[in-house]
Amino acid sequence: MKHHQTTSLLPRSRGFRVAVASLTAVALVNLQWWSVLAGQPTQWLAQAEAQTAANSTLAILCVPTNKKSTDEAEGIERLLFEASRRLDTVRPFDLSPQPAQDQAAKAAENIEDALRALLLRTPKRAQERLAATDAALTEAPNAGDERLLARYYKATGLAHLANNDLVKARDAMAKSVVLFPNQTVDEYSAYGASAREMFETVKQLVTNLGTGDLKVVSKGGRGEVFVDGAYRGTGTAVLEDVAAGPHRITVRTPGQTAERKTVEVATGKVMTVEFDLKAAPFAQELDGGRKVLMDNFTQPALVEDRIRELRNQLGADQMLVLRPKLAKKTTELNGFFLGADGVFKTVKVTIDKDEKYLDKLADFVATTAGSKLVADPTTAPLDARQSVVTQNKAGAATDAATAYIDPNAPLFEDEKKEDRPITKEWWFWTAVVGGAALLGGGIYLLTRGKAGDTTPTGTLQFNLNTSTPKP
Repeated sequence: MKHHQTTSLLPRSRGFRVAVASLTAVALVNLQWWSVLAGQPTQWLAQAEAQTAANSTLAILCVPTNKKSTDEAEGIERLLFEASRRLDTVRPFDLSPQPAQDQAAKAAENIEDALRALLLRTPKRAQERLAATDAALTEAPNAGDERLLARYYKATGLAHLANNDLVKARDAMAKSVVLFPNQTVDEYSAYGASAREMFETVKQLVTNLGTGDLKVVSKGGRGEVFVDGAYRGTGTAVLEDVAAGPHRITVRTPGQTAERKTVEVATGKVMTVEFDLKAAPFAQELDGGRKVLMDNFTQPALVEDRIRELRNQLGADQMLVLRPKLAKKTTELNGFFLGADGVFKTVKVTIDKDEKYLDKLADFVATTAGSKLVADPTTAPLDARQSVVTQNKAGAATDAATAYIDPNAPLFEDEKKEDRPITKEWWFWTAVVGGAALLGGGIYLLTRGKAGDTTPTGTLQFNLNTSTPKP
């Protein structure tokens, strides 16, 4: 048996290896220092820092001073969590994780692509994306909030309208408006005159719809109930005079996995829906951590150790732990913040309960986390499109990669067939080609003959004068 031995191309001298390693290290240091001296950090370092900032997550805990103040602490924690949704470079870490997040993200991408396809007058692509969305939502009914479903029904309604299926278009748009009532006619202007007219009709229809009652029950009595994105209470929520139609209900509580359901409210009836939340993967660690923090909040060293441990158990990057004290006119927040860089510090703020109370809470969270605030996502329009692109004074599209589409144009070119010239219709050219073929075949039959055929020929004259002869 032959043995093959691999020979290294580099000398095996230890001194040589040390020299190579030293030169490499010096080269890297020189590159880094050159970028610093030039005032421009290396591209890979900048990208890494940006990625870290963009992907940073913030977990917020509020611990009560005693059991009697538990409800107050949970209420402030919910408000701070909603405020953290407005952070620019930091994402909120949900202590009540939402199910089927991957499916929801994929569905949102398909819906966006479908709406874009409808703007570009490519119905087949829109229908394909909507079919994929329907399959994803059927497989994961928990996926997506009321905004996602409202966009899905809007795109579905526009697709039906493009196919001239007015009843299905009306029904789908009505579902969208019930789920997201703040839609305006401007959000439909980019899809053509018929889309605007249909929306105005549906808006009036939904306004005149009947109402029913809705009762949401969370087993255990601690679930926070949200109906169409709005907080409606904890434990059991009873809503009267709810617009008939579909509504998206979310029930969540820290330490348990959130759950979503879509219910259909019928006119004059009471709809009851129950939720039974399951424990989140980190439920025991969260409950234990809250208890330790509540009992030892005045001992910073012990609190710091527990917060660091709890942050690792949850999987968050940053952590804000507060003990709120609610007075009649103010809210006092005292606590600790552990940053993504490992820096631990104490925080304290007193916020007046005025008309800007929620904005002040959001400012406090942003300042503490080292981020900036963006517009409140809950107030954003469902679909801000006005047109695909706009044209400048010279008539050129501002986006060279996208053809200009008039927002007042019909949804598809054949939407108003009566305005099209006859030469643009398929049946006209079919008739022309068929008539030519028939005439050519007739002439061929009349002129065909065998060799040597002596059949006499003559001339046939037609008189097309239809005037009446004089007597």
